[in-house]
Amino acid sequence: MGADLLALGALVTGMECVLAAEVTPSAWRAVAVHGQCRLGVRAGSALDPALTFCNEVRARGEPVYFGNAGLEARFRDSPLVREHGIHSHVAVPLRTRDGRLFGTLCAFDAQPRPVSAAMVEGMQRLARLFGALLDDTSDRLSASVELTDSALRLTQSRLALAESRQELFDAQAVAKLREEFIAVLAHDLRNPLQAIRMATEMFGMAALPAAQERLVSHLHRSAERMSELIETTMDFARGRLAGGIALDVRPCATLQAHLAGVVDEVRQGHPGRRVLAVLDIDHAVECDESRLGQMLSNLLINALVHGSTETTIQVMAVTTDTTLRISVANRGVIPVDEVGRIFEPFERPADRRLAPGLGLGLYIASQIAVAHGGELRVFSSEAADTLFEFSLPLKAGAH
Repeated sequence: MGADLLALGALVTGMECVLAAEVTPSAWRAVAVHGQCRLGVRAGSALDPALTFCNEVRARGEPVYFGNAGLEARFRDSPLVREHGIHSHVAVPLRTRDGRLFGTLCAFDAQPRPVSAAMVEGMQRLARLFGALLDDTSDRLSASVELTDSALRLTQSRLALAESRQELFDAQAVAKLREEFIAVLAHDLRNPLQAIRMATEMFGMAALPAAQERLVSHLHRSAERMSELIETTMDFARGRLAGGIALDVRPCATLQAHLAGVVDEVRQGHPGRRVLAVLDIDHAVECDESRLGQMLSNLLINALVHGSTETTIQVMAVTTDTTLRISVANRGVIPVDEVGRIFEPFERPADRRLAPGLGLGLYIASQIAVAHGGELRVFSSEAADTLFEFSLPLKAGAH
C-alpha cells in the first residue's frame, strides 16, 4: 500500500520522484522511494539533512514547495537546486496517526512543474494515509479499514485526474494546431508583402505630386510595420514549434557598435524619451550579434511602452572576464502576480490588453537568451524599479 501511495503521489504531482523520509535534526533516511531519483536515493539511504528542505518542513510543520526554482531567489541557490538540478519540489510533513512528526513526504523533478494549492493538499492527504502505515502493529487493523475506504476515494480521484489529463492533452493538441496555422499564415504573407514593398519603392523613385508622395510614404511605413509583425510571428513559431530560435553564432568583435546602433534607432523612433546607454564590451563575444540586438530592441521597446514617461531608461552592456551582461532599467513596477508570467507569449499587463503589437517581445527576448545558453531575468520592486538583465558566460580565453 505504501508503494501505491507514492505512485499516486507521482500521478498527482507529475514529478519524476516521490519518497517518504524519516527526518530528525541531525539525520535523514529514506523509508520508501518511487520513480527515478536524481539524488541516487533508495529505501534505507541516508542524506545530510542540510541538503534538503526537510528540516525547514520539520521546524515549521508546514509544506515547502516551488514550481520553478530559477524564478525564486529563496530556493535557486540551495544545494538541492544548484548541485543536483532539482527545479520543482513539494515537501509536506509526515506524521503518525497520533500526531507525532515522523518526517516528510516529498516529490521533486529536474524540470519546472506547476505547483498548485490543490496539488499540495493532495500530497498532505497522501502523507496522512502513509502516516497510518507507520503506526505499530496494534493499530494496523483499524488503519487498514480506514485505508480501504480511502482506497475507494483515491480510485475515484485517479479517474478524475485521468480525465483532466486527457482534457489537457486535447487542449495542447489544439494549441499546437493553432501555432502551426500561425506559422504557415505568417510565412505565406511574406510574398504578397514583398510585392507591396517593391511597388512602394518604385513609386517612391518617381516624381509625384505632394499628396501622392505622402500616400506612398504612408504605404511604405505600413509595409515595414507589417514586415516587422510577420518576422515577430515567425520567431514565435520557431520558438514554439522548431525547438527554439535558430542562431548564427560566431566570434563577434563589433557587438558594442551594433548595440549602440540599436539604441540610436530606438532613440530616433522616440525623440521625446531619454535613453542613457553605458556600453563597455572589451571582449570578443561568441554570439549571434543580430539576435542580441533584437533582444535589446525588444527590452527597450517594452521599457518605453510600459515604463514611466518622466524618467530616463538606463541601458548597460558590459563584459567581465567571465560574463557578458546586458540590462535595461526603467521606472515602473510589475505587479507581483504578473512577474512569473512576464516572459510568456501574448502576456500583457491588465491595463494594456488592447495596446498595439502582439505581446511577443519579451517572450522572443527570453527565447534568444535561452538559445545563447544565457539567462534573462527580471527584478521589480517599489524601491528598485524594474530591471531586465541578460547574462551570458563567456568562453575561457575569449578576448
